[in-house]
Amino acid sequence: MRPAFLRKVFGPAPVPRTFGEFPKEMALRPSQIRASAAETALMIPDAFALCKRYADLRMPVVIIAGEQDRLVDIDKQSARLHRDVTQSTLHRVPGAGHMVHQTATDAVMAAIDEAAGATLEPWGIRAKQRLA
Repeated sequence: MRPAFLRKVFGPAPVPRTFGEFPKEMALRPSQIRASAAETALMIPDAFALCKRYADLRMPVVIIAGEQDRLVDIDKQSARLHRDVTQSTLHRVPGAGHMVHQTATDAVMAAIDEAAGATLEPWGIRAKQRLA
């Protein structure tokens, strides 16, 4: 069951070797199961409550979504978030799935630089200068 789940989460990209080698016993510890259950139980009500505050956001927001995400409908989730957060940009990463932060790290790092650049530019600092 675990290999099939990992393929679904990472697909269409292959599961990185490090994830395949992660000891399943760690994920099945009672404390981890309780933490995951609590997080899952709170995720939807918290997201619903917080969506009313999207208009209050004043910082740059960059949303990254894998075009082939098999867990989340990015047209219903990511695109809607982009519409609701007026100062956001949305990057749809071709060939990436749900674990886009693991399989398309260059795109994620570029998005971080984009958000940092948008934050620093009013002060005359470009993101690339910050990294130098």
